Amino acid sequence: MTPCAIDIRYRSRLVALLLLVPLALIGGSLAGLAIGRFSTAPPSYRDQRLVQIRADLRQVEGDYLLALGDSHVARWHAREFCGLPLVNGGMHGATTRDTRGLIDELALPRPPLAIILSVGTNDANRKRFREPPEAVTRFRQAFRGLLRDLSGRAGLVVIASLPRLDERQAPAFSEEAALDIAGSAETACREEGSCRLASGFGDGIALADGLHLADYERAYRAAEPGICAALPPGKRLRQNRRAEAP
Repeated sequence: MTPCAIDIRYRSRLVALLLLVPLALIGGSLAGLAIGRFSTAPPSYRDQRLVQIRADLRQVEGDYLLALGDSHVARWHAREFCGLPLVNGGMHGATTRDTRGLIDELALPRPPLAIILSVGTNDANRKRFREPPEAVTRFRQAFRGLLRDLSGRAGLVVIASLPRLDERQAPAFSEEAALDIAGSAETACREEGSCRLASGFGDGIALADGLHLADYERAYRAAEPGICAALPPGKRLRQNRRAEAP
């Protein structure tokens, strides 16, 4: 083979190599991008909600109220209650145990004057137990622990009673379990000195889907006088002045 032929073959291989290297780099970058896209899961609803609650807590100034619980809280959109800022820590689908886990992840800037709580509906979801008594036992244990935790973080805990389920939700939720759970919550609250029941909450308000109230703003407004009256005397003045304002 002549030197000229060898030189031509060498040059051909060199050109091919130079063409393959950029293609390999591009292919590797695309593969890495695809792997990164599939390996990094988008933030869950819980994670996003936790970020929002923490942001609201950082922004609140002075005295405030904190609402915790499931969709009966998450669907309430008020930003003020009893003349005080309200931080809504509700989370759709939360059980009593979930709410206890959530409070452990929140850095409260200072104790709220009161914590408004509504939990128990999702504990009555049929997928979480075999028989209603099992659901009630689990709820009772989790709720008493949650109530102790909240009582240590605020001077007042107010329980918003569960709306009664109707037949539209019978396949998914046990009415028997829900009724017993509501009764257990009321009993535990009465035994805790810092706990009060929200009188009038949900009374006379229809259910939108057999589970959720059609008007949560109205439901909480109905319970507002009793909740405000339970606040420390010096903190009731703002509510009284707001009510008397023209």
